Amino acid sequence: MTDPIFSRLVRKPGIAGLLKWHNVYIVGILILTIFVIGTVHYVQSTLSSIEESIPLKVIGDEQAIAAVLHDFTEITYCLELAKVSEGEKRQKYISDARKKLASINFMLEATRVEYGFDNLIGTAAIYGVLQPAIYDVGAWLINGVGEMPPETDIVISTALSRARTAIEKAENLHSQSNSNAVALLGVQASRIKVFRDAVLLVLLSLAGLAAVLIYYIFNRRSSEVALEQSELKHRRIFENATEGIFQVRPDGTFINANPAMAFILGYGSSGELVKQVSSFITEIYADVAVAEKHLMLVSKGQYLIDEIYQWRRKDGTMTWAALNAHGVFDDNGRMLYLEGTLTDMNERVKAEVNLRKAKDMAELANRAKSEFLANMSHELRTPLNAIIGFSELLMSEAFGSLGHANYKDYSSDIHGAGRHLLEVINDVLDVAKIEAGQLRLAEMKIDISTVVRSCFRMLSVRAQEAGVTLVSELPDCMPVFLGDETRIKQIIANLASNAVKFTNNGGTVTVAVELGDDNGFILRVTDTGIGIADKDIARVLDRFGQVQTTYARNNEGTGLGLTLVQMLVETHGGRFSLESEVGTGTVCTIFFPPERTVRFADAG
Repeated sequence: MTDPIFSRLVRKPGIAGLLKWHNVYIVGILILTIFVIGTVHYVQSTLSSIEESIPLKVIGDEQAIAAVLHDFTEITYCLELAKVSEGEKRQKYISDARKKLASINFMLEATRVEYGFDNLIGTAAIYGVLQPAIYDVGAWLINGVGEMPPETDIVISTALSRARTAIEKAENLHSQSNSNAVALLGVQASRIKVFRDAVLLVLLSLAGLAAVLIYYIFNRRSSEVALEQSELKHRRIFENATEGIFQVRPDGTFINANPAMAFILGYGSSGELVKQVSSFITEIYADVAVAEKHLMLVSKGQYLIDEIYQWRRKDGTMTWAALNAHGVFDDNGRMLYLEGTLTDMNERVKAEVNLRKAKDMAELANRAKSEFLANMSHELRTPLNAIIGFSELLMSEAFGSLGHANYKDYSSDIHGAGRHLLEVINDVLDVAKIEAGQLRLAEMKIDISTVVRSCFRMLSVRAQEAGVTLVSELPDCMPVFLGDETRIKQIIANLASNAVKFTNNGGTVTVAVELGDDNGFILRVTDTGIGIADKDIARVLDRFGQVQTTYARNNEGTGLGLTLVQMLVETHGGRFSLESEVGTGTVCTIFFPPERTVRFADAG
């Protein structure tokens, strides 16, 4: 598929960020461009202003004045030499002065336009002071003064005085012009300094702005790389997920689906699924009412979690799958589309169905077995009672001698085996009755101490034969117990019988009764027998469970004793616990609820 919506969804948080970054980038570029343009304009205008205001003409005038003053000073030097000379030397010096005067005058006439407008002081020095002096001195050196020739001392002295006066005035004007030029240059130097600082600040600002842009560009590139990696990771998850991932518009049309979704629904590819299914609601849902209900819940912002239904595949068959979905909304709360996952549940549903069937069958078989055993109570006990009764007659020889001594021994064996078998059958039948729910307690007010003494009388012969001492620890004043006397006697007898069975010669079995803090009866049977290892306790408490030791196997039993005790205790609402240590002994404790305690005031 081109431009899958999933990619756009993955980018969705990045789109706002991308626009934000682009806006910042564009604004930064605009600011930088405007800044550069403004800087260029400022530099050009400032440089033009500085160039225009630099007193180049004034400096040129100063140089010209200095040159004219230098040449005019040489003329005065020649006149001074002529004044102190005579004859031909004087004529030579006067001739040199004339030549210099002509050269200076020619130069001033040639540059009159150039030097005469910008520097008024310089113009005054050249054309107001020096040029008239040059004209006068030149005229005197050529024509003399009055009727005196140029070679006379008076003419030379007059010309020299005139030249010195002109030089003095011109130098004063030159000094003023120099001061003005220096002042103008100082102003320009200040402006150049300000311009340099401004340019430095501008360059630093440009560098800072460029650094910011580089930082933004770097971050943008880093974000793009991270976004590309994130998109690639999510695309891989999307494509390789084993769960079906989909996006559907509110009208039921597919926006996107991954390959697992297509596979679950029996399509060759996600593109085929999106193209061929026009409505997820009517074509995929097995029940349109369920689809409408789901759409209504999702449109209200609720989540669909593990909605297990059958879904229609491409070939029309149905498949079990679990739907998890939620709605995606715009800023105005309008649902844009529904997205979620579809998990294949065929194997799980089949396993659960098979497990439920197996459980039902096991419960049915167990119930049938329990009901069968419970119903067989009369059929099993009647012949056993006959066997036991007739064996007792044979043992007592009520109708005469049996004839041979062995017959009496055999009768005794038959009687013992019958009694043992009856006890086993009674235990099995009691367990079956409890499991079948047919056991009903004949509750009455009973004296626990009387029950304990009765059990001791029943076990006295067996305890004496085993060399075990039976001990009772009963309080003198004990409340009345509310329960089934036969079942309580059965509990105490089973626990005491087991204790005698697994206690060595010289040991003791203690039955203690006390009242708990909650006013409930606590019955405790303690022995000093062989004990049970921690790893074997769970097996002992299990139905038909026995510890596989030589000593244990030498003592016959079905393993139902403790099971029957636990069931009878639970029937009375109590709790049974067993603690044991190998070689030390075992402690069996029964906690009856306080509801079964009757105070003497209530015994009536």
